[in-house]
Amino acid sequence: MPVVRHYLRCLDCSSEVAASLELACADCGGLFEIAYPRLPEGGLRLPLTALPLGQGGTPTIDFDWPDARRIRLALKLEFLQPTGSFKDRGAAMLVAAAWHDPGASAGSFVEDSSGNAGASLAAYGAAAQLRAEVFVPADAAGGKLTQIAAVGANIHRVDGDRDAVADAAEQFATERGIPYLSHNRSPYFSEGIKSAAEEIAEHGLPDAIVLPVGNGSLLIGLHRGFQELLQLGRIERMPRLIAVQSESVSPVVATWAERSMQQPQPTIADGIAVARPPRLAQMLAALQESNGAAVAVPERAIASAHQTIRERGIYVEPTSAAPLAALPILIEQGIVTQDEQVLVPLTGSGLKSPPIR
Repeated sequence: MPVVRHYLRCLDCSSEVAASLELACADCGGLFEIAYPRLPEGGLRLPLTALPLGQGGTPTIDFDWPDARRIRLALKLEFLQPTGSFKDRGAAMLVAAAWHDPGASAGSFVEDSSGNAGASLAAYGAAAQLRAEVFVPADAAGGKLTQIAAVGANIHRVDGDRDAVADAAEQFATERGIPYLSHNRSPYFSEGIKSAAEEIAEHGLPDAIVLPVGNGSLLIGLHRGFQELLQLGRIERMPRLIAVQSESVSPVVATWAERSMQQPQPTIADGIAVARPPRLAQMLAALQESNGAAVAVPERAIASAHQTIRERGIYVEPTSAAPLAALPILIEQGIVTQDEQVLVPLTGSGLKSPPIR
């Protein structure tokens, strides 16, 4: 993929500013996207050369799912990334942006995460010799905290919800004068995930991709990647992107269906337990432009799907089982039809999650 000169463009007011680690537009407070001065040539555009720890190139396998035998199902094993989650694609790009930025001269950065993103950014920070100050919820999974600490990052536990964790991280960064690399707000993170779209296209473009959605970096990254592949003429259509959330925390589904949001409840799919995703409008646009959909699944269905797949020899975190739990619902509602090719990315390893009883 060619590295192309880039800049930042506000998603709300379209203001354009030079590339930096800034997270919000000074004119209106909107979030940024990465923009380029020209169309891609030969491959997807990248703003920077991503830090190499072996991310990408994950295998895709055909898989028979008991409750969805009328479709042709394939699984992309994103949990086989270096730190055990798809977020390595985004972390490799975001930390590269910090490494190239003059503000990173302090030798450290701040991140807030419930687990996988923190582990990924901490690892890529270590590769770039940047110390990560990772803010996590007080009840974050122990396996993920062990992984964060193992690569030399400092962990800051915060009581309260994810907003409280983000607020504490941003305040710490401001007080210390070091970069705040919010993977939820920075456009560099989802830009790094575009590489998954190219790999999917090379394997054989599915009719639909069913994926778990919390803050939406995978959804946004895939959408941007497929947009560029269309511009390049390397694909003739975009796969339908179908967002799956737990009924316990489902702001994307509620907004998509134009109904009021319910009070969030505990969920075993902690990787998508995001009540107020900052890039909600961008996620909805990705669903709309891909002719996709958004569905919510009950907790019991996620737990059952998680048990089924681990009994078939694949051990992923419960978040990864949510799209599998959604397949019967999608077939029943006619969102996915007989004989269609459906791809499910398995986003995180089960080795870092507490066991489900």
